[in-house]
Amino acid sequence: MSKTITFSASKGGVGKTTMTFNFASYLIRQGYKVLLIDSDYQGNLSSTYESYTNQNTLYDVFTGGLAKIRQLNPQLGLIPASPHLDELEGTLQSKNNKNFMMMMWLQDHLEEIKDYDYILIDTHPEFGTLTKNMIAVSDYVVVPLEPSEYGFIQSKQQFDLRMKEFRDDAVDIRTRASLIEAKVLYLANRVKHNTRSSHEFGQMIDQIDNLVAVLNEREVFNSSTMLKTPVFDLEQTKRNPKTLQQINAAYQQLLESVK
Repeated sequence: MSKTITFSASKGGVGKTTMTFNFASYLIRQGYKVLLIDSDYQGNLSSTYESYTNQNTLYDVFTGGLAKIRQLNPQLGLIPASPHLDELEGTLQSKNNKNFMMMMWLQDHLEEIKDYDYILIDTHPEFGTLTKNMIAVSDYVVVPLEPSEYGFIQSKQQFDLRMKEFRDDAVDIRTRASLIEAKVLYLANRVKHNTRSSHEFGQMIDQIDNLVAVLNEREVFNSSTMLKTPVFDLEQTKRNPKTLQQINAAYQQLLESVK
């Protein structure tokens, strides 16, 4: 049975897409098969694989069209985003099952997804209907945190509150149990060395029980998305064994947390 992990955040620019892209590469290197789902209408993850399109996309899951998995290589598949995804918030408001349409699609396509070990989902930085659909199908939600007052304290508080409201609202009326089973994990991202904010951030994150890994600020992550190349394949990473070791260790910690 696949494990589904959604990468989500209350604000943009925290490295969510970069993390999804490179964690997928890490999993493939460990021998796993990965399905990516891009639910951000900006389509950055899809563009990284040159698959941002209007044809057979995630949009079709919600509109009765024909969504297709694009098999990018033997270990990697993708359901790409569509620029029309931003229209769904208004389109789906009248549907009683609006937060569970992705769940139903996956249930109806078990044969197509059964061979994937992990499903990784990138989301738009908000907590709307589309993101709720992705969280509803997830085993884990990974939330990147940054070492700044807004990026850490306020973002975490906002996400925790919205997640609680979603859990409380989405209940089975017969059992009163929440239909949202995803466990929330936090990952400290873009942590800089020897700065006041990072030292303070380090003290605060020590108090978070569900913090799973720390990724330091490194130029190779920016190069990775710009060059559309996993960080592990970049020459600048290969030339620095210490950097490669630290990145591998962080992703290994994340993997151990979602097995």
